[in-house]
Amino acid sequence: MKIILAIILLSFITYSSSISAAWIVVKGQANIVDGNISKAREDAIEQALTYATLKNGANFTSTQKVLNGQLVQDSFSLTNQAQANRVELVNELIEGQKLTVMLRVDVMESKGLQCDSQQLKAAILVPQFLIQDRAQLRYGNIGFFEKDLSQRLGDALQAQSLTSFVHIHADERLDVEQALVDIRGYRLPSWLSEITDSQYVLLPEIIDISTDPAESQMLGLWHSDPIRQFHIRLSLYHGISGEQIWSQSYITSSPWEFERQETVLSNHHRFWASAYGKSIDKVLANVVEDIDSSLSCRPVLGQIIAKQHDRVILNLGRRHGIRVGDKFQLVLQQNFTDRFDKMRAVAGKSPAEIRIDQVTEKTATAILVDRNASYNVQINDLAIKM
Repeated sequence: MKIILAIILLSFITYSSSISAAWIVVKGQANIVDGNISKAREDAIEQALTYATLKNGANFTSTQKVLNGQLVQDSFSLTNQAQANRVELVNELIEGQKLTVMLRVDVMESKGLQCDSQQLKAAILVPQFLIQDRAQLRYGNIGFFEKDLSQRLGDALQAQSLTSFVHIHADERLDVEQALVDIRGYRLPSWLSEITDSQYVLLPEIIDISTDPAESQMLGLWHSDPIRQFHIRLSLYHGISGEQIWSQSYITSSPWEFERQETVLSNHHRFWASAYGKSIDKVLANVVEDIDSSLSCRPVLGQIIAKQHDRVILNLGRRHGIRVGDKFQLVLQQNFTDRFDKMRAVAGKSPAEIRIDQVTEKTATAILVDRNASYNVQINDLAIKM
């Protein structure tokens, strides 16, 4: 009997003054490579437990044992001294080359200073990746890699993020000079978010995907696969103010398992099932977690995009989590000119409140609670859920 001991450190920031327990069900999937079902099972379990942390804000270290396909879990140790008692393997399904597991996880959840779990979701604009050196795409002939990587990142955010959904524009590049972005205080133009009704704009960049030469041994009778780098930088900008609110670089490397002159389609399963594709997927999972951590306590700001008498339309809708009956506080927006003749948004207090009475996928219609306040309300004013 083979015992596989996997120690996984999964973290998602939460704060505690009181603790409650909850059973949750999570799903994990992994590809079966070269018939190695045990390795696929480990990867699927790791993914499922990662989702468990994202769903519950738990910060824990887990020790897992897989014995002949049966998962045995001793305990989880949380950083705030709470305990998660058990993990159960509910179901395992193999379809073709994909293995799926369903787990029941008993998570001890802290709630003291945790951000509101009923918060709205923000829309993030995900354009095509910029790349510093296009010559690096020649190795493997991955000419559409920037587009396919943006699509993969967007899909990961769409499937896993708890704080956002995406507007994927993988065919469109934001031609922003990196030298400008690196300037402290640089602000992204607000029209980028306005034309797509996005609360945030992601600026993704490929720094390095170069390939190291393959190593040969034993008089050239044996050689290893070359190692390919994967280094990206992501920056997240607020759609209204244009300010950068988060930026992070990610670096990894993996064997390039394809022939040097082989054309590799980066939107095909074969690419993403390779060691290099899997390493990228792990990076993208970390990206989702980091973006969620950055946005988890930030309120989603809506804007008034139309107004008639005592009725207004917001650029927030069902996808954001808006429901009929929700109330919003309006914040008046004023634009001031700074010393460089650039417009800067300044928020002003307002007693005006609105109540949502109609919701579509992307917008919501609301009525002003106090009609007398309608005179001061203008298009582009802000709205925060109460």
